[in-house]
Amino acid sequence: MLLVAYSFPVSISIGLRMVILMPYLSLLGFSESQMGLIATVGTLSMAILAVPMGILSDMRGRKAFLASSRLLVAFSDFMFLTLRSFEALLIANFIGGLGASMSSAVRHAFLADKTSGPRRRWAFTASFALASLGSVVGSLLAGLPDLIRARRGLDLVEATRPLFALCMASSLTSFSLVLPVRDERPRPKRRAKFLTVRSWDVIGFFCLSQALLGFGAGLVVPWFSYYFFARFGVRLTELGFLFAAAQAAMALGSVSASKMASRLGSIRTVVACQLASVGALLAIPLSPSFTLASAFYVLRAVLMNMATPVLRAYYMGLLKRDERASGNALQNSTFWSFRSLGTYCSGLIMEAISLDMPFFITSLLYLSSSLVLYGAFGRRAEDTTSL
Repeated sequence: MLLVAYSFPVSISIGLRMVILMPYLSLLGFSESQMGLIATVGTLSMAILAVPMGILSDMRGRKAFLASSRLLVAFSDFMFLTLRSFEALLIANFIGGLGASMSSAVRHAFLADKTSGPRRRWAFTASFALASLGSVVGSLLAGLPDLIRARRGLDLVEATRPLFALCMASSLTSFSLVLPVRDERPRPKRRAKFLTVRSWDVIGFFCLSQALLGFGAGLVVPWFSYYFFARFGVRLTELGFLFAAAQAAMALGSVSASKMASRLGSIRTVVACQLASVGALLAIPLSPSFTLASAFYVLRAVLMNMATPVLRAYYMGLLKRDERASGNALQNSTFWSFRSLGTYCSGLIMEAISLDMPFFITSLLYLSSSLVLYGAFGRRAEDTTSL
């Protein structure tokens, strides 16, 4: 299925950016607060635009939005390749966030539209596994600047910039995969509704959980590569291998989570994995060496993310077809709003207090998110036919 395969090239770009973006910005001479602001505008544009994009796709169809999103991201990559001023990179990341908002609002709803029953859980799990594999490839490619630097004698900034060309190529590849997919346009109704959501109880609790999760994620996730780069002085090659190992382990973990969900139920599986990850997260700033911190990083990544496709499939299964993109957009908007806030706050906290403090705050937020999720859905009967 092309929509499942679509995850692979998209995630190559994500894997590359996940490793190189923050170290690259620091090499350009930006402060931690400036780095946080550049990262924030991308996630903030996703948060602001995810809802209208999801609503419009429910009304007009999915394909055009998904294809356009990849062109916008490719243009953002081109700006990162050719420009280096603070203002230009702010604009570039905003454009990339605009493209990402279109993709995040539509992608999972489109996949849910094309699948049903047990096949839906398989499709979401396969998509997540391919996304993890793509991130592995992208993370490994992030080590190329060290090789280019050694071969051609370039400084690390100039050796890193060509990787944004690889990101652009990945975005254009994903665009080509969307084009053949058939889009079933919604049937016209007597009176068009701007907001197609009716399941407000479900969406409300998910959004509350995602707000806590998003703020915590913003405090640490975009900063992991910079944290290791600044604290331990490691090379991009080492970071690439670390992030690749984490993504590979996550791909295997997603399969295990799907099997766990069949036995324990979706919500119990998600909450168990998230709570177990908190201990690993707390161990990272307490680790005296990069090797030990790396081990806890991989463990945290696997535990925190292995149940993601299970949660997505469960959430989509609770929503009606004509409200899926809108409901997914509301959840994504909440998550990315709070994640953007967390990303900027983390830069300020690192400058004012320490590199380690965001980890402790995030642990409390993750714990709260899991409790909200279990309190709202832990005792809810699960309809496996809708998943």
